[in-house]
Amino acid sequence: MSSPTARRYAKAIFMIGVEEGKLDLLTRELNDLAATLKGSPELLGLLANPVVREDSRRAVMNDIAGRMGLSPTARNVAMLLSDRRKGALIPDVAAALSALGDEKAGKVQAEVTSAVPLSDAQYARLTGVLERLTGKSITLSRKVDPGLIGGVVTRIGDKVYDGSVRTRLEELRTTALQA
Repeated sequence: MSSPTARRYAKAIFMIGVEEGKLDLLTRELNDLAATLKGSPELLGLLANPVVREDSRRAVMNDIAGRMGLSPTARNVAMLLSDRRKGALIPDVAAALSALGDEKAGKVQAEVTSAVPLSDAQYARLTGVLERLTGKSITLSRKVDPGLIGGVVTRIGDKVYDGSVRTRLEELRTTALQA
């Protein structure tokens, strides 16, 4: 979940992207920049460090933007966040921007955690059920957690659909202790 600050920046960037007719490009570029930053903890640390001078942060961000070939709008966003000592928020801003774009397009991100990897057919069936449930197009991200024992846990935004064996066993234990 992104911070309120990241969501505020994302909303402003979203409006700029829609106004310019380049929301998809802007979202893609900021997600690429976010992936680059997340791949380098040292770089994120530099952007978050209050001791690093503004001109140094600006030079680093300008170099990254140049190497990535970011559009002028994406470069301006990166520079603005860097100048305001918010460069380390770029991954959260990119995630919030993606969510706003998906919402506009009628898409929803769902995270499915299962005890064992599911087959493509099982994921397809689960996607169909979730699309009927939400009335929106679903994009699944997949995780595996053997601690679930069996079943799946699905998170769509703030809603969690827990069909795991671990939870069912915990419910049985609680019921048995109350009886």
